Amino acid sequence: MDEPEVPTELDPRLLRGLEQFDAGEHYDAHETLEELWMGEVGATRHLLQALIQLTIALHHRSNGNISGSRALLERALEHLAVVRAETCFVDPRELERAVEALRAELVAGAPEEGGSRAPVPRFDAVRARIAAERRARALPER
Repeated sequence: MDEPEVPTELDPRLLRGLEQFDAGEHYDAHETLEELWMGEVGATRHLLQALIQLTIALHHRSNGNISGSRALLERALEHLAVVRAETCFVDPRELERAVEALRAELVAGAPEEGGSRAPVPRFDAVRARIAAERRARALPER
């Protein structure tokens, strides 16, 4: 990284991973977030692990691997359960509700073609907060 040491919540890899996630590039988001996750501990590590599990669950869902997707969503929920407060600008309870809805949908059976799908969480507000804080601290755009 070509910039001064920054906290994880302002790391450009987090911003990039969330951008990839919101763009539906779930496998790429997994790769980006995993780079950041490896050096973390505590709540931040659990949150990042939950996000990584979610990205791959969505990747599996898009490929029709429903059992793999469901298992990863369950593991994401286990990680979110230990995150008590907002971490990296992400509300763990809000994310937990979204993951639970996705899992419930898979448990009930994949929706028919054109049927409703549980909404995939989006991180627009989180990305905006990260970008604003980076600007406020005069950190490079990336």
